[in-house]
Amino acid sequence: MTSDQQGAPLPPPPGPGGSAAPKPRGGSRWPQVAVGAAALAVLLGLLATVLSLRALDQANDARDIARAAGAGRVDERPGSGEPAGTSTAPAPATTGAEPPPPEPSLSGSAEPTLDPRAPVKEKYVDERLTLRASCGSDLDIDLDKPEVRVSNGEELRFTARCGGDSSYFNLASRARGAQVDAATLSAADCDDRIAKGAIGTDINVPARKGVVLCVRTSLSDARERGDTWKMALVQVTDVNDDGTVVLTAHAWDIGL
Repeated sequence: MTSDQQGAPLPPPPGPGGSAAPKPRGGSRWPQVAVGAAALAVLLGLLATVLSLRALDQANDARDIARAAGAGRVDERPGSGEPAGTSTAPAPATTGAEPPPPEPSLSGSAEPTLDPRAPVKEKYVDERLTLRASCGSDLDIDLDKPEVRVSNGEELRFTARCGGDSSYFNLASRARGAQVDAATLSAADCDDRIAKGAIGTDINVPARKGVVLCVRTSLSDARERGDTWKMALVQVTDVNDDGTVVLTAHAWDIGL
């Protein structure tokens, strides 16, 4: 030991709360960078694998669609886009509204049946007809107008009787009718009663109070005159002591 060293005081030792001496700098970080780069490379590899699988699935889907489209066109007619041997008829248009009711046909000699939905219009309502004739004489009644004492175009014939015999009605040869039990029937109701229980021209219908007749006028006569076809409802509303008979008539035009 030198004299200088012997004379110099020694530094005091560090106390309990003193700070430690600083560590020397200059340590290497390359190992940490290498680990991070390796992890990033692994992630990029996984991403590339996922994208490759997705592209392969899309290619397979496109191939399946192309095959299905090709198989569907095998049986098509060339240039038509439709399968061979088949034809497509256009679907009927629907409007949601019901079709109009059919009107009676004008062809042929047979009179058509009145459709319940056929258009009808009242021709006259509660027309009063008075029938007064001597015993044994006839009165012809035209229900188109209505009118009594006509020379042609009649639908009903009234025959007056005396001596206790009842006067009566007969249908004309080209009219059709039925005796019914109500004076409140519609034109379609009358047509149905005539279809199910028409009376012949040789049947005498008593001219008594309360008797009701449905009478359909002659379609052929209506055609010849250019007039409307009619349905009439006739009721005997009164029979006087002198033999006078009072009728009340109601008629409808049947569209032709």
